[in-house]
Amino acid sequence: MTSIRHFIEDWRERFIGAGIEDARLNAELLLAHALDVRRDDLLTRLDESLPAEILRLANTLCERRFKREPVDYIIGRREFFGREFHVEPGVLIPRPETERIVELAQERLPRDFAGVAVDIGCGSGALAVTLALEFPKLRVLATDLHAMPLGVTRRNANALGARLWYAQMDGLAALRPAPLFDLVVSNPPYVLPEDFAGLQPEVRDHEPREALVGGKDGIEICLRLLTEIAPRLKPGGWLYMEHGMTQGEQLREAATRAGLKQARTVQDYAGLDRILEARA
Repeated sequence: MTSIRHFIEDWRERFIGAGIEDARLNAELLLAHALDVRRDDLLTRLDESLPAEILRLANTLCERRFKREPVDYIIGRREFFGREFHVEPGVLIPRPETERIVELAQERLPRDFAGVAVDIGCGSGALAVTLALEFPKLRVLATDLHAMPLGVTRRNANALGARLWYAQMDGLAALRPAPLFDLVVSNPPYVLPEDFAGLQPEVRDHEPREALVGGKDGIEICLRLLTEIAPRLKPGGWLYMEHGMTQGEQLREAATRAGLKQARTVQDYAGLDRILEARA
């Protein structure tokens, strides 16, 4: 019989050999998923033997991870801003650095702010749902180019008790160019095409390329969105757009050309340029 301790150690070593980061964490998460328990619960059960059917399932899950499938897709969830979001292939896996957008909005807006917000390219709905929950009076529109991410966003909104509005569209071009929003957030594609091949296998081979690559120069989509956002942001309204660590200056200049004010670059938790903040 294989104990929980032995299973974790065995797969930790195998993951390390495959160059997978956080090897023990991955093994624990996948085993906990197979057992349908919290990861913390494993710590009190390390000497328990695994039933044969659980062992088979856990090994199957770990084999998928060994082939560099993201652990979040395998277990179907990812934490964002202290909440658990469903994720699946076809939507980007939420990253910790994107949480900074919510924090910046909290710094600028009171919790009872009753304006209108839009999340452009909502994906899993991490931003849209979190904003709706952190600002209970905020009316949030979630948009995406495809129906599938909107379905994932709706699922997460329903599970977490957030009220959203939904629209399938490319950017904001389908809306009339009038001041509609008090807050615009977006995590658009911004990877350069030539950098795509060098991404980690988990990202390159599994996450949607369309949600990663931002056009021929990496910021083509960002630049287009800025021209669409500027006329649709109410006077005094805020924009927060995630971007690559070398794109801050270009996007600040582009935001100013589009008619936005007070453009600045905000760093992420690693000290890298990551978010454009601007105001109408």
